[in-house]
Amino acid sequence: MDTTSPAVFVNGALLRRYIGQKVRAVIQVIRSDIGSVVGKSTDDQQIVVKGSPQPPLTAYLEVIGIAESDNTICADVWTNFGDSFDAQNYNELCKLANAGAMTEVQMEMEIETNSSLQESVPKPQVIYRCKKCRRIVAVEENVVPHEPGKGEECFAWKKRSGNPEHVQCSSIFVEPMKWMQTIHDGLVEEKLLCFGCNGRLGYFNWSGMQCSCGAWVNPAFQLNKSRIDECKSEPNPNLKTETG
Repeated sequence: MDTTSPAVFVNGALLRRYIGQKVRAVIQVIRSDIGSVVGKSTDDQQIVVKGSPQPPLTAYLEVIGIAESDNTICADVWTNFGDSFDAQNYNELCKLANAGAMTEVQMEMEIETNSSLQESVPKPQVIYRCKKCRRIVAVEENVVPHEPGKGEECFAWKKRSGNPEHVQCSSIFVEPMKWMQTIHDGLVEEKLLCFGCNGRLGYFNWSGMQCSCGAWVNPAFQLNKSRIDECKSEPNPNLKTETG
């Protein structure tokens, strides 16, 4: 059994590919038995996880261990992920982690064409570029909106700025994307680095993090507004000619 290589992100469908290897998965707990936990994977398949996690358990757990069969993991690491979790985003990450490496050109093309426009006449959209190297790192369809929080009252007193009126968001939160190489390294949280210049753009945390407005985002893929430029893309004239 392979216990030395990094754990591979899997959902229920991908688990069978890695029997005998180290994997990591997030499950929604259905029931906890003596010596095992039965849960639902992020693609709605039942998985049995062998082991004895320390109580209390939250509704969502990340487990790391050896895939014993197409629906069984023998886990040695258990992490509580809270009672609310965006399973769809994690499921997309599992697909991305198993899609193979991409070149920088392919990454940028994938971001720019992430969401095809359905209207016959193309419209400009907001794009986000790395402030340092000008690489496109997200488009407006990648942004995960959140309800603004109540500002200072949401934070512990040690983290308060002293400005009770400050409720502005200093970051945007996006869905996981292929250029985010650090999310494939088997960590719950880490910096997000630009795939062009390797500069720090933000941070991610599968357990979630708090926006400067006070809202809690879970999971969180944060891009700091101070590290990116927001601008409008121009309509594609060729697309307009072909569809007009």
